Amino acid sequence: MRFNLDRGMWPEAGLAAFATLAVAWPLTELLREGTWIGPAILMVLLVAVVGSLLRSLDADPTLVVLSQALVATVAILIHYLRDTLSYGIIPWSDTLDRTTELLREAGTTLRTFAAPAPTNDGVEFLIVVVLTLTAISVDSIGVTGRAPATAGIPLAAAFLVSVSNNGHAMQPWFFAAAALGWLLMVAQQGSRLVTGWSSADRRESVGSHDVSFGPTGHRRLARILAVVTVLSALVAASALPHLPPTFFTEGLARNADGRSVGGGGGSVSFTETMDVTADLHNQSDDPVITYRTQQLLQDPLRVTAVHEFDGTTWAEPDYDLSEPVAGSLSPHPGNALPGVDESVRREFSELSVLSNGVKAPSLAVPSPVAEVTADTGMRWDTETSAVRLEEPVDSYDVTFMRLAPGGVSDLPDDIGEAEADPNEFAPYLEPSPTGVEAYTELTEQVIGDETNDLVIGQLLQQHFRSGIYTYDLNLLPGEGQDSSPIAHFLATQQGYCVQFATSMVMMARSQGIPARMALGFLPGEREPNGTWTIVASRAHTWPELWIDGMGWVRFEPTPGIQSGQPPAYTQLNQGTAEADPTQESQATPTGEPTQDPGSADEDSWWDSTLDALRSAAPILLRALAVVLVIGLIMAVIAIAGRRHREAVLRNADTPQERIEGQWELLKRSLEDYGINPPPDKSPREMGEHYQDKAHLDRRAGESLGRATATLERARYAPAHQTEVSDDADMHKDVVHVLDSVSSDLPWNIRASAKLFPRSGVHYIRSVVASWFRRK
Repeated sequence: MRFNLDRGMWPEAGLAAFATLAVAWPLTELLREGTWIGPAILMVLLVAVVGSLLRSLDADPTLVVLSQALVATVAILIHYLRDTLSYGIIPWSDTLDRTTELLREAGTTLRTFAAPAPTNDGVEFLIVVVLTLTAISVDSIGVTGRAPATAGIPLAAAFLVSVSNNGHAMQPWFFAAAALGWLLMVAQQGSRLVTGWSSADRRESVGSHDVSFGPTGHRRLARILAVVTVLSALVAASALPHLPPTFFTEGLARNADGRSVGGGGGSVSFTETMDVTADLHNQSDDPVITYRTQQLLQDPLRVTAVHEFDGTTWAEPDYDLSEPVAGSLSPHPGNALPGVDESVRREFSELSVLSNGVKAPSLAVPSPVAEVTADTGMRWDTETSAVRLEEPVDSYDVTFMRLAPGGVSDLPDDIGEAEADPNEFAPYLEPSPTGVEAYTELTEQVIGDETNDLVIGQLLQQHFRSGIYTYDLNLLPGEGQDSSPIAHFLATQQGYCVQFATSMVMMARSQGIPARMALGFLPGEREPNGTWTIVASRAHTWPELWIDGMGWVRFEPTPGIQSGQPPAYTQLNQGTAEADPTQESQATPTGEPTQDPGSADEDSWWDSTLDALRSAAPILLRALAVVLVIGLIMAVIAIAGRRHREAVLRNADTPQERIEGQWELLKRSLEDYGINPPPDKSPREMGEHYQDKAHLDRRAGESLGRATATLERARYAPAHQTEVSDDADMHKDVVHVLDSVSSDLPWNIRASAKLFPRSGVHYIRSVVASWFRRK
């Protein structure tokens, strides 16, 4: 092997590395710590250097890619799994166990945390591995395979995953960096793509002729189009409305003891006791409820409420049930809700449950409920505002109310001014036996001098959703976890829905506001057919506060994109936000889009539309994965095709051999365009075959004639009559013939020749066949 720096394509490799790191830039806002940045940069540069060195040695493209993967694997093993390697170099069973542990840790973190998530060992390992694979894909496609445009597919996939998970709308500089990296790759290495647009004598880069310039009259137009495209995208990204931000996965609130799945049927026994000190482990994805509704923006489905807390565990409520009602239950005749002012505006919606796996007597319904229709006897419990069944039901219909859908503008001015009667609400004012000092002191800091109960609830909710708390199914160990779980949660600022809801309930009670904890399910995910599906792991808890003039009000202190936005009237407006100058109005990592609550009426349609788009995200991601796989397959076939077309030319040493290589390039390229090669006859007979089948014009026919004459002289004339320049002249004639044939073909045939060339299929078949022969 002869070492040649030019063949190493070092500038192109550097640009590929830059593009890979550019698409990873948005990850700096997804992850709390930047410990992954250094290893990621080193791995991406390692891939680039290894590829360039092997290309400089004129190594086989397949060997280049395999070597990059091997060297990267060894580097990752040494850096992250060194302690598990036998003799310091050989992976063993412990290596697989540790890898599984790291990936499980990463999956748990990315599934349960809202951005920015902590960068533990598992997350760092996953990010570095993914970026390394991206770097290998981009380098093998864009540099080794000389298809920088196609390399945009893995770049786009990595970019979309990272930028769509930010806690705010995409910043223009993220797009600018990614676009710049890709365009520089195209400009540096894809001269045939940029400089040859619509040129009469387009030139291909073939074999050792890496750059052959033809007329460049349209090069300026190509550059202008590229600049205009990037600038237009930046302007559009800044001017058009943005979708709400999403996160790694759900990052949802879940209840460990709120359900137990068994029997494989997806039935759920809804346990109404919860231990605030417990971690969560078994997260079942068994479907529990499937329903249909016209509403695009869903509220949780409520099952019951609890109010007795012994310091660590919520006790199951005592039900004081009414007489059973068969067929249809209307708990609020005339829609007169207890404690709700008649001037509070109401909207009515309907929901039909198609399949129900919640075991009787529990029933999940939106709240406040106006009417329930089911084929069994139903009872209403006033204390918990819960519907209780006599027998299980597979389906039922619900009519429910939405209070003050327009936010605080739909509420009377004196809402929340009057204090609740302590005698009437005594059970809902009992403080926790432990942690009183901690949550009372924090409450006073959060609310300041505020006395309105609704505003106090809004301030408490905003405090928990401000980004200083971390959603995690695993609780941090430490002093006070068992003796004072609320104080422990407020100190560690890490927990899941039970801790968030419990803390807010007790903080509200410390201010004389009756409060309880509601149990139910998050709305679930919208399916392609329009139905909604709730799985067992979507069990959820949230606080309900008694507000004068509003009755029992749902708040949502738990951060998480799928926990949704709290009711509009529980969010601070511009006027009350001044009560706490430490609170910011910008979007927090909980996934709440920045908006003016006073404009909720105008934005309700837009919010509903965005929610529908967000529900389609899983389908879009799966489609993106399919596109990525197809793109990788096309890249492999395209690289194999180039390898096959240049096989003879690449191994040629003498001028005669190079001319034979140019002829094989012509034959195999024309076969990609659907023109079958002629039998091995004399050069003139083969030329006549192509002249007839390809329907060449005069200039292309002359080029073909010169090529066949050069081939004839190389085969039959004395060796000294073949000059070194004949190779370059024949190359020009071959390129002219190929351009002429391509320009007359339909676009679909040209695309097929580029993306799925027959030569690539032939090469892959030959490799597979040779492998089986060796076996």
